[in-house]
Amino acid sequence: MGRVEVFEWNDLAWAPRWLREGIVEILGLGLRWGKIYVPVAPVFARFLERAGTREVLDLASGSGEPCSILIGALEKQGFDPPRFTVSDLFPNVASLSAVAARHPGKIEVVEKSVDATDVPTEIDRPARTIVTAFHHMSPELARKILADCVAKKRAIFIVEAFRRSFFGMLSVLPGMILGTLANPFLARRDRWIKILFTFLIPLIPLAGFWDAMVSWMRIHSEAELRAMVEPLGSGYEWEFVTVPFFPLGKATVWMGLPRV
Repeated sequence: MGRVEVFEWNDLAWAPRWLREGIVEILGLGLRWGKIYVPVAPVFARFLERAGTREVLDLASGSGEPCSILIGALEKQGFDPPRFTVSDLFPNVASLSAVAARHPGKIEVVEKSVDATDVPTEIDRPARTIVTAFHHMSPELARKILADCVAKKRAIFIVEAFRRSFFGMLSVLPGMILGTLANPFLARRDRWIKILFTFLIPLIPLAGFWDAMVSWMRIHSEAELRAMVEPLGSGYEWEFVTVPFFPLGKATVWMGLPRV
């Protein structure tokens, strides 16, 4: 099926904070408990080696959990994680700081809003990552993000938890369901509001299910990604990789490195 551009609740600045945060937190728990990015770690380690850097700017970091999961997956497989700088257009500083505390010396938090289409020089790093968030970007916005990388000669590593495939989405549902049930008790703020709107008035589960379905429909395909970078010239090496994970899932990786 073709890509569909429909809103997600956690993209809406006017949506209640507890709703947007609840959805993002559930995603982080689902990714962690589903061990979705464990097989992605070696691919990322090779990317860093090719990029020749140990400093990474993570864009659209959300709760910070996806970045934390990637660090954990690297450590479990014997790789030394790089130092991440985490950022977001609407930074959840409390959550990002809590994640940073779990990884001393490995995560620095940018507390101000960061526009991924025009990254400020003072926080930029030689490599950038976008973990489980690129599908939120419209094709026009995605092109601008990639164009900013090329203009500033930054390596880029983009990973999504599944392909634009119905079965691919099903593979992540068990972890997301567990995350939905557990998150109200694990949340760092608005805990009672999240308990109320998860179990008594199930707005968070309903909005989360909507966002999961829309995420699946918004994933950028390899052909669409290659079309985005075609006008950017031949100065980059672009690569699309699918990474299987248990039981039937396939994460996708889109990476670009400046040609030497």
